[in-house]
Amino acid sequence: MKLSNKKTDYPPLLLIFFVFFFAAKFDLLPSQQTSEERSLQHQTAVTLKLVQVYVIDKKGNPVVDLEKEDFLIRDNGQKKQITEFERHILDLSSLDAVEESGPSPYAQWMKRKFFLLFDFAFNNTKGIKKAKKAALHFLDTQVQPTDEVGVLSYTSIKSLTLHEYLTSDHNEVRKVVEAFGVKDRAGRAENFEEDYWFRVTGENPLDASKAGKITFKEGAQTEDRPVTGSTPEWDKFHAQEDGTVHVLHFVQRIKDFAEALKYIPGYKHIILFSSGIPYSLVYGIQHPTETWDMTRGVDTMLKQRWDFGNTLIQERYDDMLKALTSSNSTVYAIDTEDLSSTVGVDSRLKGGYTLQTISSSTGGKYFGDVNSYEEHLEQIQNMTGCFYVLGYYIDEKWDGDYHEIKVKANRPGLEVHAQKGYFNPKTFDEFTKIEKQLHLVDLALNERSLFEKPLRFPMISLPCSIQEKTYIAMFTKLPREEIQELSGEDMEIVSIVFDTQNSIVKIGRDKMDFTQLPAGNIYYSNFTSLYAGEYKCRIVIRNLETGKGAVASASVMVLDAQDQGLKLFPPLLINPEEQGSYIKEPPPVYPFHSNQYFPLVDPLAPETERILCVLRCSYSGIKSPDIHLSASLIRTSGETGVAIPTAISIRDRYQEGATEIFLLEIQTAGLLSGEYFLYFFAKDSLSPSKATANTTFSIEDFDSSLDGSE
Repeated sequence: MKLSNKKTDYPPLLLIFFVFFFAAKFDLLPSQQTSEERSLQHQTAVTLKLVQVYVIDKKGNPVVDLEKEDFLIRDNGQKKQITEFERHILDLSSLDAVEESGPSPYAQWMKRKFFLLFDFAFNNTKGIKKAKKAALHFLDTQVQPTDEVGVLSYTSIKSLTLHEYLTSDHNEVRKVVEAFGVKDRAGRAENFEEDYWFRVTGENPLDASKAGKITFKEGAQTEDRPVTGSTPEWDKFHAQEDGTVHVLHFVQRIKDFAEALKYIPGYKHIILFSSGIPYSLVYGIQHPTETWDMTRGVDTMLKQRWDFGNTLIQERYDDMLKALTSSNSTVYAIDTEDLSSTVGVDSRLKGGYTLQTISSSTGGKYFGDVNSYEEHLEQIQNMTGCFYVLGYYIDEKWDGDYHEIKVKANRPGLEVHAQKGYFNPKTFDEFTKIEKQLHLVDLALNERSLFEKPLRFPMISLPCSIQEKTYIAMFTKLPREEIQELSGEDMEIVSIVFDTQNSIVKIGRDKMDFTQLPAGNIYYSNFTSLYAGEYKCRIVIRNLETGKGAVASASVMVLDAQDQGLKLFPPLLINPEEQGSYIKEPPPVYPFHSNQYFPLVDPLAPETERILCVLRCSYSGIKSPDIHLSASLIRTSGETGVAIPTAISIRDRYQEGATEIFLLEIQTAGLLSGEYFLYFFAKDSLSPSKATANTTFSIEDFDSSLDGSE
């Protein structure tokens, strides 16, 4: 069987955001086939839709005494019956979240999650300083110990950067924010709208991104304006086109960010520090302008017209809003506009309107003056600390359509904030490229997949060392009858290693054809180097035509290489199998007859009399050690703690530098069903050096083995 071994190592980064910033390294798209050939069949199902709602009065205070009957929900204009209702109030005196409706079955929704998003593109020097000050105030006075906070920034050069993922270590978050300085403004997107407006109207506005900057006069030579070969109509066109590119890039990255947020459990709050995209860049200046005939190369005025903006920007901007509204996220926009330097400036040249639409579309709130950040952040605290969860049932259709949600309170004088809509699911063949990548993220990261329930396969991970470098080996078994559901010509197997912070430290990928698999169970292995530490390993198998997937997972602890003496590594247990086969051969660090034996990842059948084991023993500072081995078993149930005499015999042994590799046979006849710890002991007869290692295995009940259940 042919397969391409494409392995790529990536720096540590949360997998969700890895997709958007690095996933281009993977070709995850299947070959072209018709939708009819590949479409999965889904029947309409009834599912529960949850909406988180914030209610404030005219003074901005949270309203916490509403009941289910006080709310009205419409989904695409259709009134829905509210069947689920919960009220949650943050008690600032005790720093506890009080659930007045009793214990919540939706606990993952309730933990507050904040993203601080610093926009260094559409911003100004004073605004950046104020944003930093406001964020630090928020961390010092509003964030609660259980809150999780993440930090991102956007610049035109670095695009969207994740500085800190969601964490309750607020000191680390504070360090990130403190490191921001005016130097970050060097990567901002220049606001070309000022140049554009100047060429159109002859006026000299001061917009948010150039507040306080003296703009050039007609005929002056600056680095912003071409010196030679420039005409007024070309300058105007160039400024407008550059502004379009920067706006399109910004809204696309925010849309990608929103798509990623869908895969983070619970409700997310985004505090956006920005002066916003100027209204005129999206919706036009709407001022009588002179239009020039650029095809003639002369300054010939053709007519007067109104500029109603760029339709492409408007479409992409609306797509961004829909992605945000369907991501279970709320945006609180704090306008960093320098009001003192923009008095009298046309509001259409500023970004207040676009910030308002982003906030209102997601159920958040717009705050217009960054200088009042203390009051703004207190309102955000009140709004995010006191909320309701409303639930209603919908007919889930797999058509990908967008649904508009409207939530109202029957009591007059109240302001209701809730998400504005959501997308129906759709079949895999209708996914975009980024959605296919997110599908992989979902399989790899989430214990409970958001797309569909994947098949689960057993897996083991073992540490070892070669010379002074440490490694891990991963083994998984794919039962033939179950893998049949996934089989296709375009398959991928992705192996991923996470550290304790859920950051990726290793990732590898194989592509292969599963249509010609031999009979019997299929085994897959991977081998990679790692530093000492604790890791979680996952192997994801996915059909790139149908989207069906399977996941295997295991944990492993890698210790530093031994300085002196003996060191035993956790053994690889193997068992004979008549029709098993490998789609990727096991690593040579575990030498055995791979055409006869396979890793033991399942419980043993009760009649099993013996198993084999590959045991690695390294040594350092010892010349030609005389290694003697012994073993014992301890059953975890019944008479626990009592060692069971265990007979082992050496079937073979190999020398690999300063490592001896033993192929052992272990007697298991007569063992009762249950789980066992298997301990190995090594001793050098020529020195006092000793070492130990252990592993686990289990033996099925006799009745379970008969009916095939575990």
